[in-house]
Amino acid sequence: MFGRIYIYKLKELARNRYLVGWNFLFPIVLATAFYMGFGNMIAEDPDTFKAIDVGYVNTGDVDTSFTLMLDELSKENDDHEKILNVHEYRSKEEALKDLKGEDGLYGIYVDNNGDVETIVPFNGYKTTTLNQIVREYENKVTLIENIAKDHPDKLESSMEMISGDLKVLKEHEFGNNTSQYLQYFFALIAMASLFSSWISTAMLEGMCANLTERGKRFECSPASKLLSIAAGILAGLTLQAVSNAIVVVYVEYILKINLGAPLLNIIFLTTLGSGLGISAGVLMGSLIRNERLLVVVPLAFTMTCSFCSGLMWHQIRQLIEANFPILNKINPAALLVDCLYTRAAYGKTDIYYQDIYIMSGMIAGCLIISAFLLRRRKYVSL
Repeated sequence: MFGRIYIYKLKELARNRYLVGWNFLFPIVLATAFYMGFGNMIAEDPDTFKAIDVGYVNTGDVDTSFTLMLDELSKENDDHEKILNVHEYRSKEEALKDLKGEDGLYGIYVDNNGDVETIVPFNGYKTTTLNQIVREYENKVTLIENIAKDHPDKLESSMEMISGDLKVLKEHEFGNNTSQYLQYFFALIAMASLFSSWISTAMLEGMCANLTERGKRFECSPASKLLSIAAGILAGLTLQAVSNAIVVVYVEYILKINLGAPLLNIIFLTTLGSGLGISAGVLMGSLIRNERLLVVVPLAFTMTCSFCSGLMWHQIRQLIEANFPILNKINPAALLVDCLYTRAAYGKTDIYYQDIYIMSGMIAGCLIISAFLLRRRKYVSL
């Protein structure tokens, strides 16, 4: 019985045009609009670190230890990311011709048998990085000279320790391309998840005798109400989870927007968000007894939560967090956005798990209250 009701409800919901339009087509259209509006800002995020172009002139006769260090920093491997793009020149004058900042070199290293001169005429974090590389090199050279002089027996172990310092430059597993503009896409996914509240209200229309003729027939049928509603919820969750997964795949592989986290993990979170929207819709359907309000209330609920999560203005969530943080903890869209962004930028932190626990608690709470309300619903006559 459960499986049959599940299949029938899945077919019924999939044939509902306005549900398919708002829950599936509208998020794809809006994601495309976001991509056309600021997709290039995500692909070329100014906060994303890129290897620095630097010129190198060796005026000595042989390669020095600084040459070897530059060679290591210009490689990308498991221990560290690529820091420099090294361009070798035969003379200082030749390198100065390409010192053009954004369109050329950011700096020049002139190496005279280990004595390094740094030429950096521009300001910014790239200039600081180039200067810091030379300072680190000079400090390590001085350290090695002192160890070789005072404790020559420890020279080999000291060299291994110093070379191991490069591992601090290793890039974090997540957040390597995380942009502030990704929050709009996360808020879009959260909005699509909460649109699933319409699925629940549409499902309950056909199960409540005070709303539709179909509801009257259902109430008179011998089928278990709890079993039927559970099958309907599962059907709605399946439909919305698949819809959200398609939207995520569209953003990742068609629009080429890197969401910064493993695809399966994002689909899991969007499925959890779909469950939150479904359960919220069931609660609304159990409380509302006006057929028109079953459309208006879920729409107002979804758009209000989406606005507060940063769909229209990305700083609103941070503003709420600074002045009224409890609102972000009870806003399902803000919770999902925060969970997605935390996963993408920082990995599986305590905040990530906290958001999951709160959303799971909301789902359980909505379903328990709804079950209590629907179970006690009685009618004078049908």
